[in-house]
Amino acid sequence: MKAFSQVGLPNGLFVVALALVLMAPISSFATNKAQVSRNLVITTYTAECCVNLGPAVQINFPTTVAPAVIVTWSADYVVSDTVLFGLSVNGGTCTLYGPGEANIFASGTGSSFVSGTFQSVVLSTDGLKKGINTFAVCGGGAFKAVTFSTGSNTLTVQASN
Repeated sequence: MKAFSQVGLPNGLFVVALALVLMAPISSFATNKAQVSRNLVITTYTAECCVNLGPAVQINFPTTVAPAVIVTWSADYVVSDTVLFGLSVNGGTCTLYGPGEANIFASGTGSSFVSGTFQSVVLSTDGLKKGINTFAVCGGGAFKAVTFSTGSNTLTVQASN
């Protein structure tokens, strides 16, 4: 008990602050502005998969390419039929690197927006390169043109360790 009675208020606050900083995820310190995109505008599309839906983020690997990146897109959306949401990596074709299906049962015709999060794992073998890598959301109707809208959405990219 004597050890704790010797700690003064300034030293105790320092210990608490240090503990809080150490508990924060290290990845939260490593995100720069190009790795995050936020859109607060409702946009309506009528398209068959796949067209560019706008949000894009970048990550830079100046010397060594990471084994993988994690790209997360969270969006409010409403669909009139099944829609696929994917990613274009470095200007390539639209591909699903994780779950990407939004079907009519999720929002329903004439229904209000629903929220969904789509997380993709892009491996170095999927086209990552040294330098700047760009990830853009793409999508459209599965097998036919479908009308759908995206509302508020965020897109982030983070390198794996």
